[in-house]
Amino acid sequence: MTTLKRDNGRSVIPTTFDNPDRAVSRYLVADGYRTHCLEAGSPKAPPLVLVHGHSMEIGMGVDRWYPTVLPLAERFHVFAVDEIGHGGSDAPRDRALLGHIRVRAEHVISFIESLGVGAVHLVGQSQGGWIVAYIAITRPDLVNKMVLVDSASASASDQTRDGLPYFKEVFEPNTMIPKHDLKTKEGIRSYLGVFLYDRSAMIEAYVERLLKLSFKWNDLYMPLVRKAWSEDGLKTYTEQYTIDGAQVRDLVSRIRAHTLFIWGKQSCKPLEPGIELYRKVEDAEMHVFDKAGHFVWLDQAKPFNDLVTYFLTR
Repeated sequence: MTTLKRDNGRSVIPTTFDNPDRAVSRYLVADGYRTHCLEAGSPKAPPLVLVHGHSMEIGMGVDRWYPTVLPLAERFHVFAVDEIGHGGSDAPRDRALLGHIRVRAEHVISFIESLGVGAVHLVGQSQGGWIVAYIAITRPDLVNKMVLVDSASASASDQTRDGLPYFKEVFEPNTMIPKHDLKTKEGIRSYLGVFLYDRSAMIEAYVERLLKLSFKWNDLYMPLVRKAWSEDGLKTYTEQYTIDGAQVRDLVSRIRAHTLFIWGKQSCKPLEPGIELYRKVEDAEMHVFDKAGHFVWLDQAKPFNDLVTYFLTR
């Protein structure tokens, strides 16, 4: 069994690895791309789209939501989308745009439109937090409520030359090039482990799935990442996070969707910029989980699911 046991063993959470029949693996076309998603829950329930973060150079997409999809599907019609260049979805037609966050955001917009369900609730983590903020700013007609999870991308706190303290542990000097061998389980565990408070959340089924994805995607990502950082990596990296030249953190006051900010107290992404981001949104709330890293929904799976459900349904 790979069922995730959290909270000192007091709760058992159903995962998509243990219950594959409860989440439908579905493909549809969004902006001309064959797009994969996991779908669960009643079509009569409010639609909820889960928007994942960075590929981690292994194409990691919807699988990171393994303890989240089914619990949320008890109250929502859940769609966890693999953005282009991730998981089972196509790569971008222009390979040079692989991983580009604005390109991925526009693809998610097309995905939501292709569902034909109208406005949706959005949950976005890390770079996915930037994406849901982008959608709320540029396409507010598509957004009901929004949850933004531990997103240094939205707060722009990781877009500096010196980076953050954890950079030294996972990246080559003065770059964001992973220094681990991502075609081994050990390399994947070491790379992802820095984003967790409790590394036991990286259950074996999860790591095995990420290893398969790495053999599909890593050889596409790494040459582009190395090329970008050999030229002007920071400039290339930061420009993709802007809308008409402005950082999203400076535009979030335009957001009108009721928004919940979630952060991990022990996250490698600093809390203070997240608080400043929260303060800029008029109709917003914030919750900080103790004993939680950047991957909050893994470290505090049941409380995370309960809080998101409460916020979106009350």
